[in-house]
Amino acid sequence: MAVLTKPVISRAIIAVASALLAACSPTAITPQAENPEFPEAWVRGGASGGVTVNWLEYFANPELNGLVSEAVDANYQLRQERARLLQAGQSVVIARASRLPSLDLSVDGSRRGAEDASGVSLTTASYSASVDARWNVDLWGELSKEQQAAQLSFEAQRARVASAERDIAAATVGSVFDVLESKQLLEVARRRLDNAVESHDIVASGYRQGLNDALDLYLARNQVERQRANYAQQEQAYTESVADLQLTLARYPDGSMEIGGELPVISDPIPVGLPSELLTRRTDLQEAWLNLLAADASLAAAHKARFPSLSIVGSTGTTTAEFADLLDTDATFWNVAGGLVQPLFAGGRLKALEEQAAARVQLVEQQYLQLLYRAFADVENAISRSVSLQQRYESFLDAETNSRAALSLALEQYQRGLVSYTTVLESQRQAFDAETTVVQLRNQLLQNRITLFLALGGSFSSGT
Repeated sequence: MAVLTKPVISRAIIAVASALLAACSPTAITPQAENPEFPEAWVRGGASGGVTVNWLEYFANPELNGLVSEAVDANYQLRQERARLLQAGQSVVIARASRLPSLDLSVDGSRRGAEDASGVSLTTASYSASVDARWNVDLWGELSKEQQAAQLSFEAQRARVASAERDIAAATVGSVFDVLESKQLLEVARRRLDNAVESHDIVASGYRQGLNDALDLYLARNQVERQRANYAQQEQAYTESVADLQLTLARYPDGSMEIGGELPVISDPIPVGLPSELLTRRTDLQEAWLNLLAADASLAAAHKARFPSLSIVGSTGTTTAEFADLLDTDATFWNVAGGLVQPLFAGGRLKALEEQAAARVQLVEQQYLQLLYRAFADVENAISRSVSLQQRYESFLDAETNSRAALSLALEQYQRGLVSYTTVLESQRQAFDAETTVVQLRNQLLQNRITLFLALGGSFSSGT
């Protein structure tokens, strides 16, 4: 049987340590996530130029800026994300504390009584105070990786707060435009009702004079009731759109808030920048990437948890029979000890934890890649949608003009007995449908601008 000398044992320990260090993978993130492929320019075109820093400036509306500021300050969802940021910050402190020595002060006292054979009672007292220290030496960097993971999670949550602020700002602006759309559609519904009543009066007058049929009168009456129902429905839609805006502002949703003005018409093109810039501008992508780095650091920590751990413990204190002498006594003691522990058998727990951490890296990486390419699609779709919506808007503007002229002509010809009343009804429908569509498309153009701004990662400033 061979005898191992000290130099042989030392070399064996060094070899084992070197093998363990070599087994540490620097990262489990794949090259696909580190260097994703994307085109040099947006495939569907878009205006050239850098992305606008403050997209709220495009709307040039001080009231809108004030509402965005109110929402960012008071929104309940945003307050939740800020509270999570505070939690993440404390997790960094906790992770950092695990790398530092810990000190504990303990004071103990005891009193014992006994009685000898002669019946004399003897009482003794003992008091002790000690300071205990413990330090888990971070030999392989396990604790530093845990701290790094906590720090990255904190930065990811900070990016999440920034994303939430942008989302709330965009939701607020979008809600304001929805309110203005509902308000204008309510005006259209009122004009529809007024027009139906006016047409009914014309038909009724002709019927009394024996010029019109009863069928025309019934059709006119039916049209009035239909438009009254439509007006009531649009009133409810307007109230609900106001309540949605109030919820975004953390106000009570009573539906009575007044928003002035009309939907703006903005034709200035939006510069879209380059696809590669999306990685640095969009905070949701930054959050996903930081979460991936945090998962990778946690995997490294789980791997290093299978290595030997070194702990150093020490204590010093004193013991006395009088409590008052605890600080004055010379009867002190101290001890220092160190221990190296290598996990040998834990039922597969440590390996399972490492495999679990590796699976999480894969999961978070796929989530990041999915979000990344979804972000590219958001921009591409918003670019092409802006062109399509603009074309539809211009076409319906012409249709609105033509249908109004057709309605006037149909009413004139009906009164002269040249066309039936159903022609008048169809002309009314086409005229007001075109007007309604113009209002809706105007809002869709504005909403798509917001979507494109958000997809490009444009920031905002409410001026506060």
